[in-house]
Amino acid sequence: MRTPLKTTLAALASLALIPATATAYTVGSPFPGTVTATTYYSSGTFHGAVDISSGRCNYWGAETAVQASLSWNVTIRTSGVVCNGNGSGNQNEAAHTFSNGYTFRQWHFIKTSDSYDRTCNRCQVGNEGGTGNATGAHSHFQYDKAGTKNTSWYSPYTSKGEFLDRDELVGYVG
Repeated sequence: MRTPLKTTLAALASLALIPATATAYTVGSPFPGTVTATTYYSSGTFHGAVDISSGRCNYWGAETAVQASLSWNVTIRTSGVVCNGNGSGNQNEAAHTFSNGYTFRQWHFIKTSDSYDRTCNRCQVGNEGGTGNATGAHSHFQYDKAGTKNTSWYSPYTSKGEFLDRDELVGYVG
């Protein structure tokens, strides 16, 4: 005959075997702007990321988009004020790698005194720019693992042409 205490203890013991769920972090727009590209470019080429533009070169506002205190590795590949591209591979980057192996990357900011590695929540890493193969100032947000870009973090929440206020939801990562 089962007793209520044994049933309760068995249920509690089984909960210990269930893996903890991963934390999902909110990604918010770093500044008021328009979503200029998402899964595909206008040309039909796969993009696999979200681009948001305020329309202003060197605009203060390139802050980390993930709303959590995370460690950011900042890589500077160009130090000039660039707003219309300067060649593939020259984009400045702030990146955080999650325990699941995915990396959230933010590209195309202009280097400032705020462009350095640190742990922070929504910290400034530069000004809005257009480094790399960019066609105008914007921030690029990408979530990838082993070279494969994940689009599910933003596709249900954000669409091309949408205007986002600062901190407005772009998607979830983690």
